[in-house]
Amino acid sequence: MNNLEKIKSLVEENNGILYVKELKKHNIHRQYLKILEEQGYLIRAIKGLYVKYDKDINEFFIMGERYKSGIFSHNTALYFYNLTDRTPMSLDMTFSSTIRINNDEASIAPHYIKKENHLLGATTLNLEDGTQIRIYDLERTICDIIRDRNKLDPQIFNNAMKEYFKLPKRNLNLLYKYAKKLKIDKILKQYMEVLD
Repeated sequence: MNNLEKIKSLVEENNGILYVKELKKHNIHRQYLKILEEQGYLIRAIKGLYVKYDKDINEFFIMGERYKSGIFSHNTALYFYNLTDRTPMSLDMTFSSTIRINNDEASIAPHYIKKENHLLGATTLNLEDGTQIRIYDLERTICDIIRDRNKLDPQIFNNAMKEYFKLPKRNLNLLYKYAKKLKIDKILKQYMEVLD
């Protein structure tokens, strides 16, 4: 098997996606990427990531790869959990407050949180196209919108809260645990008294 065939094999094994770092593991020079790009087999999605020409790659996966330290949150997470019917205009991602992202394309709405709470409730979500993104779980998402309720559209906030408390799969113990850690437990109790 020659190097071009090896790369094609790696792409097929990884659902139409190729991380450049994989080439190093297999002792394949990057020049072969250029050849496959010129042949129209691969397209460079972002630095360090190529996709097969016929792979319909979604924006969420690309942004998750571009901003690896970010976790999808707020309105974007509400969208994935079907707690809003509005498609996000920009993608909400939360980062540790120890870093700052250079967001020159305005497609990301960055949020920042203390480093010790950054990974609280972080999980992986499998998307329909076989890719994965890092996103906060349902309970962490509710805590985030409560924390930032004054920055959110009131209609989106109220609807998400009502819909969450109707869900049979909600985990109130986990929600309260997160709220305590994020120091919003008193505010959460107020909403629970009204909505539950």
